[in-house]
Amino acid sequence: MNTVLNKKILLSVLALILSGSLPLLAAAQTADPLRILQITGGGPWHDYATQKDQIEEGLLERLSNIEVTTDYEGGDTITMESTDFFFSRHLEDDWAEEFDVVIYNQCNLQVKDAAYVKGIVAEHVKHQVPAVMLHCPIHLYQYAEGDAPAEWWDFVGAVSYAHEKENHPNTSPYTIEVLEPQHQIMQHYPRSWRTPAGELYLIIDMHDNATPLSHAYSVETDSYAETAWTHEYKGVRVFTSSLGHHNESMGSDVNLNLIASGVLWAAGKLEEDGSPAPGYEGERGLGWISLLDDTLNGWIESGGVTDWTAGAWYGRKIVWPTIDDSTAGESFRIDGDKLIVEGDQRNLFYDGRIAGGKFKNFEFKVDVYTHPGSASGIYFHTHYEEDGTPAFGYEAQINASRDGESKTGSLIGASEVKTAAHGDNEWFSYYIKVDGKKVTVKVNGETVNEFTEPADVEGPASLHLGTIGLESVGSDSRVYFRNPMIRLLPDNN
Repeated sequence: MNTVLNKKILLSVLALILSGSLPLLAAAQTADPLRILQITGGGPWHDYATQKDQIEEGLLERLSNIEVTTDYEGGDTITMESTDFFFSRHLEDDWAEEFDVVIYNQCNLQVKDAAYVKGIVAEHVKHQVPAVMLHCPIHLYQYAEGDAPAEWWDFVGAVSYAHEKENHPNTSPYTIEVLEPQHQIMQHYPRSWRTPAGELYLIIDMHDNATPLSHAYSVETDSYAETAWTHEYKGVRVFTSSLGHHNESMGSDVNLNLIASGVLWAAGKLEEDGSPAPGYEGERGLGWISLLDDTLNGWIESGGVTDWTAGAWYGRKIVWPTIDDSTAGESFRIDGDKLIVEGDQRNLFYDGRIAGGKFKNFEFKVDVYTHPGSASGIYFHTHYEEDGTPAFGYEAQINASRDGESKTGSLIGASEVKTAAHGDNEWFSYYIKVDGKKVTVKVNGETVNEFTEPADVEGPASLHLGTIGLESVGSDSRVYFRNPMIRLLPDNN
């Protein structure tokens, strides 16, 4: 029996070696668990009961080998005055000693006790425990006695006690732009991103030793306000993001990726390329952003489906020229978790909040299901076109059995694949990576096409910059898509 067991163990180890998973397994076994404390709750203005779960679940999905402890208090605070309360843990001696990083997302705004405020900062310094500040903590303790507010702001790295107020709390969404794209926290962050909801915090003074990572334009003040930054206070790393008033913003893929990256950076577990240190990457990984929810929000269908006169792009009232809040166009419709492509020849182009569809280097993945005799395609580096095949970019073909067309994995007109690596009537994973002039296409994790664009290729049908598009080839075809996601890569040039 022992001999059989030993053979099984040996075969398992060999399988891990051959799959390349053994180094990852070893890293996960040797890396110490990252102990994270989340302090949250208080105030009548934020839904911390929901946000605490959004943050914890978002971290557990993106990272591995972490332990999250959540202190949720002050859930019954319904007035400004009731936010004068202390978190229980902050009253304990050496409370920070057992954690590697602390996330603050709370609103005990009316605390006056200077000793309480200074005691929090002192614990971080004493035990050299990093901090991550999300939204409201930037405004906290401004009413505390003596120099406690100044000490808190020194810890945060910036002075802020105001936000845009017009139509509050339903202030306009704003566009975040990256200032430091090469910083490891921002490696996979969209160069621009329009938030789903508003309340932009206004920064009164950014400390000299803080590094702003992103900013947004304030219509009310006619100036830019920093939205994320890094800072070091007496040897303690601090990452801050001002976003998070609304659940839609706090729980968005872009924001949860940012929080996870900020946590790792603060704890010294984030690599220069923006990836987690060995042993800490979770099943989802960092940087992946969903491009489709339960509507066709952010997508434009060609063929006259979209009313381009619906409203202006800019101004106080934003109306996006898309199929907003609709689940069906003419040839594309949502059914549960699937995008069904069936109907006349049309295309669907992404034009949503993530960089407005201006993608250069990226990884894209989606699950696809084809019915017999059906086909589709994924356009990339393309532009919206009202009719016909887009002139810009490339098309990665999807086709297992349709006669007379390229097979799945082909880059039409550039690099063909003779045999599809999947069959009809089954889901398969489709992956496209663009890095400089190189394009890699995978089906079910296996590379089926590698193409390097020649240096002399010019014109619209080349790699420049552009969006993602999906193709409907005609009414005799039926294809499903599920979970389209993109991860942005550094542009490098």
